[in-house]
Amino acid sequence: MKSKLLLSDLLNQMSFALCIVKRDYSIVMANQYFLSRVKGISNNIVGENLLKLFPDSAKFLKRKVDTAFMIESPSFSSWEQSPHVLPFKTSRPVSGREERMYQDLELIPIHSENGVLEHLCLCVYDSTITASQQKELTDVTNRLRQEHQALKQAQTQLLQSEKMASIGQLSAGIAHEINNPIGFITSNMQTLDDYFKKMTGFIESVNALMAEEEASAVRSNIAELYANAQLDFIIEDIADLISESLEGSSRVMAIVKNLKEFSHVDSADWACVDITEGIDSTLRIINNEIKYHIEVERHYAANTPNIYCQPMQLNQVFLNILVNASQAIKEQGVIRVDVAPLNDDKVEIKISDTGSGIDKKHLASIFEPFFTTKPVGSGTGLGLSVSYGIVHAHNGSIEVESELNVGTTFTITLPVAGASQAEHTKETE
Repeated sequence: MKSKLLLSDLLNQMSFALCIVKRDYSIVMANQYFLSRVKGISNNIVGENLLKLFPDSAKFLKRKVDTAFMIESPSFSSWEQSPHVLPFKTSRPVSGREERMYQDLELIPIHSENGVLEHLCLCVYDSTITASQQKELTDVTNRLRQEHQALKQAQTQLLQSEKMASIGQLSAGIAHEINNPIGFITSNMQTLDDYFKKMTGFIESVNALMAEEEASAVRSNIAELYANAQLDFIIEDIADLISESLEGSSRVMAIVKNLKEFSHVDSADWACVDITEGIDSTLRIINNEIKYHIEVERHYAANTPNIYCQPMQLNQVFLNILVNASQAIKEQGVIRVDVAPLNDDKVEIKISDTGSGIDKKHLASIFEPFFTTKPVGSGTGLGLSVSYGIVHAHNGSIEVESELNVGTTFTITLPVAGASQAEHTKETE
């Protein structure tokens, strides 16, 4: 008897509505929360029909009760709109309108001692607060997602701005690289035009002679015209002019292609690439900056694996470091690029120069945004900061060693294709 009183007291202290029904929907018992929160019912509802007590929810309740008795297993439902499972009064001082309430319904089978399912326990929870918190969490998540997207767009714009700034620094050299072949192509075309006029004049003169004079005289005059027009030299020189012009055109096309690829707005596409191709492409971009006073040494290990990356972004890293290296070498010097596998799962890229070096007091700051030791107007101070962000976005690392008047070495470590691809896939899931 005492245990029944304890159980009854416990059920009445519960902060959710609870009632037990038979197969015929008649109520066997209900706790105090159920009785006090439901409008228009008396404290003595034992024997009352559940469906008649709550006509607005009768169809829903009947389906749920019948199903639970049939499957003889617990079930759970959420109810988000009016009419509710049970028409509760508000259980909080400030809760808004009742039709805004959320409810959860849990049905628990109760078997008799001989294993026969005779009763169901219906538990109805007011889940409005939980639902509101879930909605707030969803709203916050959506806002964070939007802000993250905005940050990604801002980063893309920053990368593009820095890329254009790099091209701006190289513009004089690039213009020279283009103007040089364009200059001799133009000169060759003018010479070819002059040759064409001479050959056309010769042909017209020959046609006139053939129409007016005898064959022997024609041959003599043609030979004289041929010699005067220097056709032997013209025929030999035309081939050289055409070959030289085609080679110059190819150079211009290659420069434009490299510029187009480099200046292209980065997409989100990742690819497995040979990193040395990106380094070589970048060296071609800065060729005019370095070809007169810097020797480039390339040391690429033959067994270097591909990496999974955003190629254009890494090319930006190489450009920033190589331009800094070229500017640090005031007279004659060397830039050395080493690429080799590291510990089977990484690729190591070392870019060294014999330039002026970096003061030790500045080494800790060189990857900070807007930090630069160059004169005002000579750089944005973002190049190495952007490079640091790109490398770490590829799950890699970038370090620098330098000594004044000796040179600087940047060491970049990147995961190989298998490891980096798996990591990138995990991050985007």
